[in-house]
Amino acid sequence: METTPFDLTPEQKALLQSLARETGKSISTLLSEALEGLQEQVHADGNGHDDTTSAVPSPRPQIKHIWEVAEELFGEIPDEELAQLPTDGAAQHDHYIYGTPKRPT
Repeated sequence: METTPFDLTPEQKALLQSLARETGKSISTLLSEALEGLQEQVHADGNGHDDTTSAVPSPRPQIKHIWEVAEELFGEIPDEELAQLPTDGAAQHDHYIYGTPKRPT
């Protein structure tokens, strides 16, 4: 691979690094995919300019980590309800799910 020197703004560099962390892809792969998409867009448009009659591609869904999903879900539960949850739910899950007697701790 040939190294090509060019300047990125701090925002562009941060965006590439963030996308690389979120997707698990290398920055090189992300740039390659972006350039392929741009090439397809230019070729589909025919002139390289925005064409308001062309279909707008739907954005890719944002990938969320499991802890972000849990944080969103738990954020909707009032504190009073959270306080009523058992603190031994993991250790005594059979009791809470199936109604078996609690195991001695």
